[in-house]
Amino acid sequence: MRRARLGLALLACALALRAGAQGVRELAFAWVQGDFRAPLTCTVDGAARQALRRVRVHPGPREAPRPTQRVTFHDLEAPPGTRCASISGEPEPNVAGTLELVWDARTRPDTGEVDFRNTLRREGGFAFKVESGSLRVAPSEAGKAGGRVIDFAGGTARFERVVPGSDAARRTAGFGAHRQLVLRVEAPGQSALAFDLIELSPH
Repeated sequence: MRRARLGLALLACALALRAGAQGVRELAFAWVQGDFRAPLTCTVDGAARQALRRVRVHPGPREAPRPTQRVTFHDLEAPPGTRCASISGEPEPNVAGTLELVWDARTRPDTGEVDFRNTLRREGGFAFKVESGSLRVAPSEAGKAGGRVIDFAGGTARFERVVPGSDAARRTAGFGAHRQLVLRVEAPGQSALAFDLIELSPH
């Protein structure tokens, strides 16, 4: 009888642990989540000022057919005529809109942590498929007017950690110990858009 009760207890414990286990999809979703800022330099009335583009990565709607991750690009809200550039001096467009991301590869709860660590070590980050969503991309000086709306469905979104000594690390060196990622989003047949992301609030 004692052996039977012990067996049932061990089985219940194993089932509970398995129910709480997460696959690489859930772990990768959690890793990219955050309320980020992408640093810019914007020229307003002839004076250069530091600015921050807000990019929020958060869970998609619970009613979705499968788990999604949502990336929201907030409008710069810059006055018309404002010219913005990256820290390295390249022109930066105003980007606004939302993308819905899905994990399109194998995910198993029993190997989730191992798969997560191996992928992060091997690839330096995680790539997701853009299931739906579009972005309005316009010159920063156009304000809310102009630009074009690009459909990103079927494209990719890749998040990478910032490696010490890399170009991204040099661009974001002034932000200290804040968590830093690089995001690249690419629509089918279009050039990729890249963003240096700094998480100024706790993850």
